[in-house]
Amino acid sequence: MTENGQTIYQMPLESRDIKAFMIKLVLEHLDAGDPLPLVAYYLGDGAVEKGNLVIAVSRKRMHLFEGRGNVDVNAKWEAVVLRLAPELYAKAVAELYLSGVGVLLDVLHSHKWLAFKRLAAQSLTGFPLAGKYVKLASANGLRGWVSFKTREEAERYAEAARRELEKLGIYAAPKVISRIYHQVIFDEMTLIRLTRVDETVKLAVERLEILSTPHIAAKPIDTARPEESIKRPVRPKIEAKREEVSRLKTTAPKAVDRVVFQLVDGVASMKLRLTYVMKEGRKMPTVNAVAQFSALEEAEEFRRQLRLSGINASVVSRGKDGFEVVVPKDELEKLMPEEKEAVKRCLEHVAQTGDKEKKKAAEEVLRRFDFGAKAINIGGIRLKLAHDRGRIKAEKYGDPQLIAEIKTTLERKLREALGDEYEQWKEYIKIKEGGKRLIITQQLLKRLAQDPNTTKLRKNLKTHKN
Repeated sequence: MTENGQTIYQMPLESRDIKAFMIKLVLEHLDAGDPLPLVAYYLGDGAVEKGNLVIAVSRKRMHLFEGRGNVDVNAKWEAVVLRLAPELYAKAVAELYLSGVGVLLDVLHSHKWLAFKRLAAQSLTGFPLAGKYVKLASANGLRGWVSFKTREEAERYAEAARRELEKLGIYAAPKVISRIYHQVIFDEMTLIRLTRVDETVKLAVERLEILSTPHIAAKPIDTARPEESIKRPVRPKIEAKREEVSRLKTTAPKAVDRVVFQLVDGVASMKLRLTYVMKEGRKMPTVNAVAQFSALEEAEEFRRQLRLSGINASVVSRGKDGFEVVVPKDELEKLMPEEKEAVKRCLEHVAQTGDKEKKKAAEEVLRRFDFGAKAINIGGIRLKLAHDRGRIKAEKYGDPQLIAEIKTTLERKLREALGDEYEQWKEYIKIKEGGKRLIITQQLLKRLAQDPNTTKLRKNLKTHKN
C-alpha cells in the first residue's frame, strides 16, 4: 500500500487488534441501521443485566465509543451500556427469527438471548398514559410501571393516572412502591381492562406475549410491523389450564374446594378449608376461605379489595410459607346463595369422602352454616340484610375510613345503575354512629329491586323477609 509516495506494509490481520476492528465494524453496521452484528457481539461478550444492554470492553478500547449519544461508558467496570432505538430491537428480533437463529437460541435456552428479548419487550411493549410512558413486564404476572426519582412525583402521577383511568370507565388506583427508586405500578387486572378499551394497550400486551414466548417452530415473527395486530400465542401452561377448565365443564359436576365471588373490581377465587376454632372452651369445626401470598404487601392489598367489597378478612403470617388472607365462616355466609353453593359442595364432599373426624366436622358445619340470603350484592359490594322496626335495610359496620371508602364506591355504582335518577335517591344512603355504620333504607332497596337486571336482589329480599 502506498501513501504520500511512501510504501506502508499492511500488517497481517492476525497481528492487528482484532477486537478493535470488530468493534468498529459492529458500530458501522449499527449506524447503518443493522443491529445484527451488535447482537452477535452481545451474545459473545455481553453481560445479562436487568434493564440494560451491556458488552465487555477493555479500558484501552473505550475511546471507540466516545461521542456516541446512545452509549454509557463505565471504565471502572470495563463495560459499555448501549441504548437501542425500539425499531432496532424490533428489526433484530424479527430477522433472527426469520433466519431461524432465534428459534435455535430458544431451543438452546440461551440466557443472553432471553435477556435480549426482555430488553426488546421493554422497549417495544408500552403505552402512553397521563403524559408518561408505561412499560410492561410479564416475569411475575402482567404488570406495568413508571419510575420516578421522588415519591412525591410518583404519587402525583398515580393520582393523574387514576383520573385518566376513571375517564375510560376503569375504577382502579395504581400503587406507589418505594424501594431504591419510586414506581407507580399497574396490576394485571387494570391492564386487561385497558386492553378492552384501548387498541394501543392491546397491541403492547400482544407484543409482550410474542417476545416473552419461546418459539420452537421456524414461524416468522414480524415485530418490525407493530401496527399490525399479531395473534397472541398461547403458552403451554395457559393452554394446560384451558384444557383443564374445558374438561371440568364438559364432565359431570365434581366436588370443588374453591369459592369464586364477585368483588367491586373483578372476582376473587379462594380455597375453602375445613378447620377448627375454640368457642366457650370447646373445639368447634368451621370453614374458612384462604388465599396465599408470598409478600405481605400483596396480601394486604387483597384484603383491602375484600374489605372494600364488604367482606371482612384478616392477614395471617405462615412463616417461611408466606402469608394467608383468611375469610371466616360468618363472612362466607354473607355471600350470594349461588356463591355459597361452592361451600355446600365442598362440605358435602368431605362428609362423604373424608376420614371419620373430618366427616363429623363437615356434617356439623353443614348443619350450622346459613345457606339462605343474609346479604345483598350491589355492584360487587356486599351489605348485610337486617330488620329495623319491621322494615328491611342493608348495612355495613366498620371503621369510619373503611365505611367512607365503601360509601364512595357504592355511590359510584348506584350512579351508574340509576343515571340521572340517582340524585333523588342518594339521601337514602345514610351514615350513622359517628361514621361507623352505612345504611341503605328499604325505599332504595325496593327501587333497586325494580330494575330488570336485579332479579337476584329482588329474590334475596323476598327470601330474607320470609
